[in-house]
Amino acid sequence: MSSGQVLAIAIPVLIILVVTVGVVSMRRRDEAGLGRLSKETRARDVAAGLSVDDDVEVVSGREVERAAALERIGGTIEPVVAPSAPEPWSPPDLEALAVTRRQFLNRSSIGLMILGLSGFGAASLAFLWPKVAGGFGSKVNLGALSDVDAAIGGSQPAEGFSYFAEAQSYIQRYPAEALGAAETVYKENIFEGMRLGYVALWQKCPHLGCKVPACGTSQWFECPCHGSQYNRVGEKKAGPAPRGLDRFPIEIKDDGAFIVNTAVVVQGPVIGTNTTQQGLEGPHCTTGGH
Repeated sequence: MSSGQVLAIAIPVLIILVVTVGVVSMRRRDEAGLGRLSKETRARDVAAGLSVDDDVEVVSGREVERAAALERIGGTIEPVVAPSAPEPWSPPDLEALAVTRRQFLNRSSIGLMILGLSGFGAASLAFLWPKVAGGFGSKVNLGALSDVDAAIGGSQPAEGFSYFAEAQSYIQRYPAEALGAAETVYKENIFEGMRLGYVALWQKCPHLGCKVPACGTSQWFECPCHGSQYNRVGEKKAGPAPRGLDRFPIEIKDDGAFIVNTAVVVQGPVIGTNTTQQGLEGPHCTTGGH
């Protein structure tokens, strides 16, 4: 069982356990505090010289406030007479009581905790869940092979280069005469596309992730951020990048559909790789790296 499957099972179970413990704890705290004075009330009663024994009838806070108000305005204070024989207390039905402040705070804190854990669990599951829709991160259909060839033969973004935003990739031709050198360098899933005559290069510089544009004059890829430079098939020529441009496997279906598998990122070739022996063909577009 993979770690993703374990997390997909463990997170819902953890959330259910937290909810159960929270509800039980909240109900116990409500029952424990029912009919008893809180610590704050006891402290105020002690300061006022009142009894804090739960079993002894005491003057309520509202009656004390009323007596104090009458005393300030010069009125008379009606004596408060405690009942001579208080009725035995029996706990009322919890469901029939209004929500007290203690219950509100308990339920609010536990509810917020459950909500936060639920959000975290849902986000984790969404991150681990496999994508069912197309787009970058899955297999991207760039259209017919003839359309890809037309884009490579065009002048956008530069002559000899073709860019496809939906795959975040440059689709470049790979020369057949370089296959012998490439076979000893590249993995089979990448070399299969080279045998078909193409290579799919991720737009992201492996140095710090900048988008690498094509330079029509030098016929290289040249990163404007820190000066890393790569030949037409993404093999590093200069700059601080630790390797060549990363790449994606390519499939060409029987009906001519050109597929780039952006779910599989293959690291670029090591420094010094130059299977095509392509050199600089003109002026640089950036000054970095030299």
